[in-house]
Amino acid sequence: MNSVETISLRPATAADAKLIFEWRNDPVIVRLGSSQREVTWTEHEEWFSQSITSGKRRIFIVQNDGVPIGQVRFDLLESSECVISAYLLTEFTGRGWGVEAMRSGCEMIFEIWPIQSVSACVRAENKAVQSALAKVGFRELGERCARGHKIFKLLRRNV
Repeated sequence: MNSVETISLRPATAADAKLIFEWRNDPVIVRLGSSQREVTWTEHEEWFSQSITSGKRRIFIVQNDGVPIGQVRFDLLESSECVISAYLLTEFTGRGWGVEAMRSGCEMIFEIWPIQSVSACVRAENKAVQSALAKVGFRELGERCARGHKIFKLLRRNV
């Protein structure tokens, strides 16, 4: 990674709705996602509005030197666990920035919520994300979270 370039995360706001909608329907992101389908603007608008107001979801925009390049999202499952979902636009992958974004996001979410673990449900063929999760410290569990998916978990470090 070029030492001049930096990755940062900022909370998503209502102004990010269109940007995240466009990213969500990017063909590569659709192909690697769990649902493997595009969403309509109406579906997205309702989901996004609920997402930024409910308190049970946190969306962070990943930025490279202030330029939005992806998102890291956390969905609270129960009082002790949440699920991470993350992606970068294709042109920004392969540089370690996704690992950095997920690591930063997990550190932030452990500060925000009193959870004990972060889980990830990843398509079995998505080896790039599985590798990135391992670099962050996630461990693959023997379980399946959905058909054709693997589950990974990161435990809160007791400091």
